[in-house]
Amino acid sequence: MGLRSFGRLWRFDRGLLLAYGLVALFLLTFVVGPLVRVALEPTLADWRLVMTTPRWQRAALNTLITLGLSTVSSLLLGTVYAYAVTRARVPGARFFGVVPLFLLLTPPFVAGLAFILLLGRRGLLTYQLLGLETSIYGLHGLWLAQTLSFFPVAYLVLRSAFLAVDPGLEQAARGLGAGRGQVLRTVTLPLVTPGLLAAALFISIGVLGDFGNPMLVGGRFQVLATAVYTQLTGWASFGTSAALGLVLLVPAVVLFGAQQWVQAATRQRFATVGGRSSSLPAPTVAPWLRWALFTVCLLVTLFVAASQGVVLMGALTKLWGVDFTPTFEHAKYVLGHVGGLGNSLRFAATAALVCTVLSLLAAYLVQRAKVPLRRGLDLATLLPAAIPGTLMGVAFVLAFNTPPFQLTGTAAIIVIGMAVSYLPVGYRICAAAIDQLRPSLDESAANLGASRLRALTSIVAPLVRQALVATFVFCFVQSVGTLSTVIFLVSFDTPLASVTILNLADQGRWGRAAALASALIIVTMLSLALLYLITGRSLKQLEFSRAGG
Repeated sequence: MGLRSFGRLWRFDRGLLLAYGLVALFLLTFVVGPLVRVALEPTLADWRLVMTTPRWQRAALNTLITLGLSTVSSLLLGTVYAYAVTRARVPGARFFGVVPLFLLLTPPFVAGLAFILLLGRRGLLTYQLLGLETSIYGLHGLWLAQTLSFFPVAYLVLRSAFLAVDPGLEQAARGLGAGRGQVLRTVTLPLVTPGLLAAALFISIGVLGDFGNPMLVGGRFQVLATAVYTQLTGWASFGTSAALGLVLLVPAVVLFGAQQWVQAATRQRFATVGGRSSSLPAPTVAPWLRWALFTVCLLVTLFVAASQGVVLMGALTKLWGVDFTPTFEHAKYVLGHVGGLGNSLRFAATAALVCTVLSLLAAYLVQRAKVPLRRGLDLATLLPAAIPGTLMGVAFVLAFNTPPFQLTGTAAIIVIGMAVSYLPVGYRICAAAIDQLRPSLDESAANLGASRLRALTSIVAPLVRQALVATFVFCFVQSVGTLSTVIFLVSFDTPLASVTILNLADQGRWGRAAALASALIIVTMLSLALLYLITGRSLKQLEFSRAGG
């Protein structure tokens, strides 16, 4: 069957066969190959060392504690925030709905930097205003920083899920005598279960791979992500680093498998889109609950504004915590080191382009082209979604650090690392868009003599252009501030702004770190504004719910 399929493609659609071969070769080389390489690296001695050393045992336990706390708090806050904006219709809902989107444009580790400037031992709020000498370093600081970093992910996923709930079902429950709380527990929340699962998976994988916040505010509270980096860069211990990274993989795979299983088992039970929808408004919530939700949104917004404002203030302050004299000294430093900023933008834009093309090709090959081994192609494309960024970075170092594939430290491997990291989300966005198109469109083109590849480029791609723009934007925004994978791949010739910010903060140069972080956020926004002018209204909000579904 497989050979006959390849033969048919060779005779009738060699362009599609070439595209299939290129996508499969890319996935084998840059996804499957590095993971196999890192799995074979640790020896029995490395595994024995990792399993018996109290320091690594504590790091593993700390990782699980952080995973549980940060995932639950981010998911809870994102769910409450999304419910307040979409169902409770709190005053200022449209404004509150923009706040998490702004946070998505900010690199995750900037939250840790903001916490140090705001709540640290010399923090603006704790020391300067309240006269307290508190420490933000440790589990509590890391928990807060990760909650602020990842709750926007839950908000975006749950926002789409709440909007997809048919209000008629809730109104019917109310008509049958159910109270407001009972409707929420038995109708609304069960219908958004797929969104909750997808959000939990995205957040947990992000927490497991988060590198910047543990480095900045973790202090002595070490987690596996930082342990992997320390072993590789500080001690050049490839085996121990790989073993620690593979330990990090265990909860990620378990969560990914559980999410996929539950979602498949409940797909029809919770399906609402496609059924009869009503034009009824959603039931009103109790006044006290509405104002309580408004208070939550207001507090979150004020905290976000304070955390972002303090970074900008730190960029314009001479010596944070000691001398608050306004200065442009740090801005001059940024102007003298624009190379890292330029690299971040160029590499992220190239990675976004590569990710978009790969996502479209893979989604079309799996959904429409009926190529052989489609299930394997689908799994290989989704595989990076279950791999923490630090493990992917170690895998790339091991696979591409020696001839004939010596790519470590080059721009190419950084771009590929960025593209691979966000390929699963782009693939899901494109697959969902292609799945909505009638197969008769490209089949009609085939009947008129067009090849499958030509049908893809001339019919399918224009019809799913919004999904392509969403994929490009998502990958670009995430790649500009990414840290977990690329910190293993950069060199003196290929500096990145995100890595430089982390190094400056680690050295206590808060002003320069804040100035560079502010510049990174500003140029990212300007780039998106330019993209909006080019693409017009095609630049719309990302469809996270479909990506996660």
